[in-house]
Amino acid sequence: MAESNVLPAAPRQTAAEAVYRALKRDIITLQYRPGAALGEQALANTYGTSRVPVREACRRLQQEGLLMAIPYKGYFVSRISPKEISDCFELRAAIEHRAVELAATRATEGDLERLSQLAGVEYTYHDRASYVAFLDANLGFHLEVVSLSRNDRMLNVLRDLLVSMQRFFFLGLDLGDFGAEMRGEHELLVDHMRRRDVAAASACAEAQISSSFERIRRALAANGHIEIPINEV
Repeated sequence: MAESNVLPAAPRQTAAEAVYRALKRDIITLQYRPGAALGEQALANTYGTSRVPVREACRRLQQEGLLMAIPYKGYFVSRISPKEISDCFELRAAIEHRAVELAATRATEGDLERLSQLAGVEYTYHDRASYVAFLDANLGFHLEVVSLSRNDRMLNVLRDLLVSMQRFFFLGLDLGDFGAEMRGEHELLVDHMRRRDVAAASACAEAQISSSFERIRRALAANGHIEIPINEV
C-alpha cells in the first residue's frame, strides 16, 4: 500500500479532488502496481478522508483508464500491455506531429519564449520525487506546444492521451539518467520553431516520440529491473 498521504487541500479544493490528485500520483509512480486491488475503505484510511470522496476520485480515474471497477470486488489498477503502449504512441505521434507543424507557423515570439522556459527542466536519477516533478513539467511542455497550434480539439485529445501515458513515461525515467538529453530535445524543438522551420520541427518531434517509446520498450525488456505485471496482449 502507498505510504504517501494527501497534502492539506488548497482553498476551494474538494476532498474528492485532493484524493484524485494523490491517488493518481501514486498510480503513475507505481506505488500501486498494475493489477493491484484497491478498496474504498483502505483508500479512505490512507488519504485521510471518507469513502464518498474516494468513490468520486476512483470514478474519474476509471474514465482516464487508470482504474477498473469489478462489481462486488472493488477497484483494480489497470494493467499495462505492450500493445496498449504501442497504440498510445502511434496516436500520440499522429496528433503531435501535426500539432507541431501548426504551432511552428502560428506561435508568437512571446509564446515561444514561454515555451523555452518550460523546456529547461531535468530530473535527478534515482530520485523518484524529482520524477514526479519532471513528469508534470514535461506534460506541461508538450501540452503548451499543442496549445500553440490553436486547435482546441487537438489539445483536448492529446491532454487525455498524455495523462493516461504518464505511467509509461515513469518506467522510462528509471532506466537511466536521460534528464539532460530530454532537456536538449525540448530546447532543440523550440529552436526549430523559432526559426519557423516546419520540417525540422516536425522531424524533431517525431524523433523525440520515437526516443521516448524506445526508452519504455527497453525498460519493459530489462529482466528484473522493473518488477511489475505486464499483460502480453
